[in-house]
Amino acid sequence: MKWIPLAAAALFMGLCAWSQQEPAPPVGTELAQPVPFSHRAHVATGTKCADCHKMQGNGTAAGIPAESLCMSCHRAVKKDSIEIAKVAEHARNKQPIRWARLYQLPNFVSFSHKRHHAKAGIACETCHGAVAESDVLRKEKPISMVSCMACHDARKASNNCDTCHVAHPG
Repeated sequence: MKWIPLAAAALFMGLCAWSQQEPAPPVGTELAQPVPFSHRAHVATGTKCADCHKMQGNGTAAGIPAESLCMSCHRAVKKDSIEIAKVAEHARNKQPIRWARLYQLPNFVSFSHKRHHAKAGIACETCHGAVAESDVLRKEKPISMVSCMACHDARKASNNCDTCHVAHPG
């Protein structure tokens, strides 16, 4: 009878994985973006991750910067660039740029950037790789259950199921 909880957990995980709406691209994948963006060039100006990627709501996500934030510098910097003109048009029309997502967690996983970065002091590069050195963004590291659990093991953080997994909605 000890196998019943394990079987139930395996079934739950299988169903949740099956229900994942948007599969994450594999490591090393480079997705076409609507506007080319160099993290390397922006970091060279002294820009930090949190300057653009502000925590949203309760800190579960690091947000994508509003086009108006981009334009706060680009009104003067590279203002004649065709690519910056695209950003400016989005800002004028108050339409977000539809960036291709590289990291997508399943809807049954709860992750807090605030808890990992602000509270535990884990650097962005730990999960996202050397983005600051990249001219073209690609998925640098896996965000699989195995990689997360290995990181938790290394930091002596809990690997209990309910630490990261939430009941599947409906």
